[in-house]
Amino acid sequence: MTNKKIAFVTNIYRDNNFSSGGVKLNYILLNGLKRSGYGIDLFADDKSIEHLEIFDKVLCFSEFETSRADYDIVLSDKACVSSDITYIHDHSYAYRVKMMSNPIRYFFYKIFCSNHHKRRLSEFYKTKENICKCKKVVVSSEILKRDILNNYGVPEDRAEIIPPPVERYPIKKYQNRIFTFGISALGFARKGGYLLLRAIKELKKKNIKFKVIFIYPSNNLAVRLLVKLYGIEEFCEFIGRQNDMGRFYNSVDCLIMPSLVEPFGMVAAEALSVGCPVITASHCGAADYIRNGLNGYIYEGNSSENLAGTMLKILEIPYSEYLILRENSVKSVNNLYEEDFVNRFLDLLNRI
Repeated sequence: MTNKKIAFVTNIYRDNNFSSGGVKLNYILLNGLKRSGYGIDLFADDKSIEHLEIFDKVLCFSEFETSRADYDIVLSDKACVSSDITYIHDHSYAYRVKMMSNPIRYFFYKIFCSNHHKRRLSEFYKTKENICKCKKVVVSSEILKRDILNNYGVPEDRAEIIPPPVERYPIKKYQNRIFTFGISALGFARKGGYLLLRAIKELKKKNIKFKVIFIYPSNNLAVRLLVKLYGIEEFCEFIGRQNDMGRFYNSVDCLIMPSLVEPFGMVAAEALSVGCPVITASHCGAADYIRNGLNGYIYEGNSSENLAGTMLKILEIPYSEYLILRENSVKSVNNLYEEDFVNRFLDLLNRI
């Protein structure tokens, strides 16, 4: 147990109805630190809190600077202040531009969305200024670590990877009549939805039976027209947002994560935990946990041809080998429990 006092500084804090994986991680982390004896004051402007017992005080973000000296350790989930430890959940603006925009598109974006571009650029430089003052910068994956080293200039000895915990679901694998892929594509473009449609078009030429289930409830006309234009209606099924993701993971034979940008990818780790192999791109954070031919497959670049070729690999392996993929999938995330996540943070706190 400890009597050390922590200030946790963030833009948004929620303890239910989480708006993102990063917001949920903050809740898990602070609960774990409280159980370990730390006193915690929260500084946030946007708050939705029911479980006040986690915190000694709940204050506004603007009150932090005058209180800095009152704390042994300052944690933040962005480099919005000079912290002892900053937990970065997302890629830098520079990295996102590189991965999601071509030069022509970026040129027009700067012209027609100049205010948004200037705001994002200002946030990027402010983060770059503050982040190098931290004793440690925690990230979720190797690809995110390389981003903060290259684009923010963080020294390598100050960067530490602590992968997020995985929500566990019962393993109740369904028997599908034909091999079924699944993708969670609520942000269709960023999650690689269009890339996957082109891959399905390529794979259609192989005359192999398969199906892809998209979690994408929108009636986006462009998506529907592309499916029709590519002639891939028989291969695609669109379903609404899922309240029970465990049921979804158990209902597909392989999860695909073709995101253009993905710091980690919780859905990939959750799918692995129920014995669902994963196909993902090498630039997705979850690639840290995929081993080719053991629990899934990794393809290179934002390439529909490479994705189609990788999907073909799993379609062509004998069923006995596929069962080994499923077995290895569960084992590959056995160290991603909530207690592992909190213990890694506690170890880091003790070291600094």
